[in-house]
Amino acid sequence: MSKTSNNPTFQTQPYKGTRDFYPDQNQFTNSQKLPLPRGQTQFGGLDFFIYQKYIFHTWRQALLQNGFVEYDTSIIEQAEIYLAKSGEELGGKQLYNFHDKSDRHIALRPEMTPSLARMVADKYEQLRFPLRWFSIPNCFRYEKPQKGRLREFWQLNVDIIGQKAGIVDLEILVIVGKLFLEFGATKNMFKIMFNHRQIIDLWLTKYNLISKKTLIYAVLDDWHKLSVADNSSKLKTELNETEIQNIVDLCAKNGQSWSDYLEIANGFEEIKLVLEVLPNILPNVEFEFSPTIIRGIAYYTGLVFEGFNKNPISPRAMFGGGRYDNLMELFNKPATPSIGLGVGEVTWTDFLNEWNLLDGNENFETWKKQNILEKVGIMPILEEKPALNLTNETENLEQKLDQKDVEKLQEILGKL
Repeated sequence: MSKTSNNPTFQTQPYKGTRDFYPDQNQFTNSQKLPLPRGQTQFGGLDFFIYQKYIFHTWRQALLQNGFVEYDTSIIEQAEIYLAKSGEELGGKQLYNFHDKSDRHIALRPEMTPSLARMVADKYEQLRFPLRWFSIPNCFRYEKPQKGRLREFWQLNVDIIGQKAGIVDLEILVIVGKLFLEFGATKNMFKIMFNHRQIIDLWLTKYNLISKKTLIYAVLDDWHKLSVADNSSKLKTELNETEIQNIVDLCAKNGQSWSDYLEIANGFEEIKLVLEVLPNILPNVEFEFSPTIIRGIAYYTGLVFEGFNKNPISPRAMFGGGRYDNLMELFNKPATPSIGLGVGEVTWTDFLNEWNLLDGNENFETWKKQNILEKVGIMPILEEKPALNLTNETENLEQKLDQKDVEKLQEILGKL
């Protein structure tokens, strides 16, 4: 009669939307048959841990060489920070939040910028500005796992705090371009699109549309994901035909709508600087000024930008960033000019794989050879040998030793 175990049965798979990082493919007898994490695309095998190490190393070296220093903090944060400043999507629907045993409302961080602002506010009077900080934190978002999106991920955050809009806006875009180039990416693989929140607001004011900003922002933010007809249909809920046509012309960079937009942009020195100087600094990077770049996060106040994968099979936005000058006020500190970016390692890994910038690529293979030892961590299988007979071995040894040595040896063996 078999006994029924009372022990609970636990699943071996990680929590949905997260990953286990095994050392490398050499640990498995048949790695090609192993399932992939949901949302992760396979191109070059299962060495995600090695890919991640390479990406983090390259990011870190590039930023250290450009005068940035690294920081970190706990993954647990005050939930109210995100509820107040991260927008409805990120601060509400996607936030892992709960109350601890002392009834404090806390959350697993979905992004790093509010935590960074809190850290800076905590030591505001003691810090030397401007700050040039970066971090590669573990983040969590409750969203549907899919290509390029998981519930747990790491994200490169780069921020410059305490420097007003101007040349630093140019610098942050240069950094974005250089991050691509560090991995061997070329102009045909990616582009960087940018806009300015105040410019779009002034344009909406000029066209008497500022009262409908919430809807227009939402439509512009997803403009390239839908057809013009579908976008127009969404706008019909609040806009008339003339207003819709003005929006369509603006996004297509046509007519008076676009001319007015450029005229407004000419009044912002940081945008003039970017448009005039950036192509000369990074001629091998495509930059585009576009009114469709909005960035949904609520705290952006000026320049906003996104990096795009130009893969013709699956073009998509990879990451973004922008200027956030008012976030310190959340902690009762003076408004402090700040700008930054966040790059997720999941979409970055997909990008590198899609363009063959990992396995077989010279940059990756050189780094791997210098930093990853092959087949470390595997116990070799040896031929079985007869067990050692200590008695016989001792007798053989006694023939080669004098009596004094034998007595000493017997004393030692007697203690074993």
